Amino acid sequence: MLQWLSSKSLPPHASTSAPTLPLSPASAPPHSQGNSTENSSTASSPGPNIARAYDDAVQANSYNEIRSVIQAPLQDHLHLHQQIHEVELIDEEDKEDSHHRHVLAHALRPDRQSIREALANAESRRGAATLTRLASDYFDHSEKTCGIYLLLHRSVRRARDIYKPLHELIAVLPDDASGSFNRHLCDRAFDLFVQFDSQENPFVFPHNFSDVRDSLSGLKLEIERRRLRCYARIRLLKRFHTSCLACLVVTAVGAVISAVLVTAHAVAGFAAVAACGGSCLPKKKVKKELTRLNQLNAASKGTLVMNDIDTVNSLVDRLQTAVEGDRVLIQFALNRGRERHPIQEVLKQLRKNQQSFEPLLSELEVQIYLCFNAVNKARMLLLQEICLYPNL
Repeated sequence: MLQWLSSKSLPPHASTSAPTLPLSPASAPPHSQGNSTENSSTASSPGPNIARAYDDAVQANSYNEIRSVIQAPLQDHLHLHQQIHEVELIDEEDKEDSHHRHVLAHALRPDRQSIREALANAESRRGAATLTRLASDYFDHSEKTCGIYLLLHRSVRRARDIYKPLHELIAVLPDDASGSFNRHLCDRAFDLFVQFDSQENPFVFPHNFSDVRDSLSGLKLEIERRRLRCYARIRLLKRFHTSCLACLVVTAVGAVISAVLVTAHAVAGFAAVAACGGSCLPKKKVKKELTRLNQLNAASKGTLVMNDIDTVNSLVDRLQTAVEGDRVLIQFALNRGRERHPIQEVLKQLRKNQQSFEPLLSELEVQIYLCFNAVNKARMLLLQEICLYPNL
């Protein structure tokens, strides 16, 4: 990769453990139950820690900045776009695509230009081509992943738009609508059912999450291979250094013995010591390998952060199933025409489903912001490693 950083020892962040997204309190795994009181008391401690980490994450400035950019209304961006470029009216799909590119450019950190300049600077150095390619692949993968998060956020917005009329009707209905569910409300509900049934499920997602995971997995394996090679080279260089020190000691002892016999031999011996010491201390090579290792560790952490897409994928599956379940209910009522009883019963079930559907939507939205923020931090970490010692 770029000017792979060096140091005399591994920095604290060179650990292979990856930062993980804090689980929301609702999705945190239950604590294991032990038979003893001691196990029970220790198992209960992670709960507050998870909740505290989650609260800290969603209150961070970087999280709020990303949320503000992503939540910016589509109309605001289009108004600015039309002011600058004076474009004619475009269809809704083009508007959303334009908004998608705009948000991705403003929310993703570091930006493409900074990455392009850093990679170009690194690629010009001898022996950096392979590592530069890995860095470029990582940045491309992370940008693609964030693009998927933005598309998912669009799905959340569409789901709220689709459900809004139904939920507004449900909100004005009393818990027991038997006496007040008149013909007007029945017709209104039927019309909303027709409207809902005509909409596509926003969580039937066109992008294949398994393809994204496979791609990230391949990149992770390649980075891991490079890391193992770095470790092997560092160990080899250290052994070589140790052997040279032994050689240096033996040569020095021989030179001293020779000095007792012939002074000229002492001069030659010390010359040999100097030559051996100068050639057997591969400090620069070790420094370069440590630099490569630090940057590969940063890239490895980034791939593990992006694997949190599995959490998002699970939420998407649950929401997709929930929407399909509501569609089945609504189609059941539509198949019976404007009969009052089926419509009334479907509305009651939709009210119950709403209690779990809304929290799922909110949780997915929060996870999108958290994942986006985590990817940004991983990208920044790698770029800092790349640019730390540009003149090395």
